[in-house]
Amino acid sequence: MKLKKTIATAALALAGAAGMLATSAGTFAQASTLPVVYGVPYGSTSLSNFHNGKVRPTGMLMWTGDGSGWFTINSWSSWTGSNAYGSATVHVRSCWETCRKYATEQTTLHFYQVSSHNGQHYFTRLHFSLAHNVAGLGSSTLQFFSHGNPAWYY
Repeated sequence: MKLKKTIATAALALAGAAGMLATSAGTFAQASTLPVVYGVPYGSTSLSNFHNGKVRPTGMLMWTGDGSGWFTINSWSSWTGSNAYGSATVHVRSCWETCRKYATEQTTLHFYQVSSHNGQHYFTRLHFSLAHNVAGLGSSTLQFFSHGNPAWYY
């Protein structure tokens, strides 16, 4: 009788441990399947842009090779397996020659079109929406490039 009770107790303990492991594995698996954004803050001039992928990155994201335009990503309202929505400030050079002035405007960001590289899902498109043109720039869509600087471009 004592042996049966010990076996039953051990079986319950193992079942509980297996349940906790399954729950933990599910959480980790779910977190690792979220798409990342590559090319933040900028791309690579000689290496692949498939490094340092980030979920919900903040800070600078360059999208011109000459420094005439970039986003400062502020926050994210949603990040799922197929779309990410956030807000940013766009900085656009507003004069040329020896002038280095920049116009800024709040914008919304929408990352979408998921692809996969070495098992990691990542966003390949970024649409930004502006309420009105800023230094000649209107709302547009950028594409992720696997090589080169910037990683995001028209």
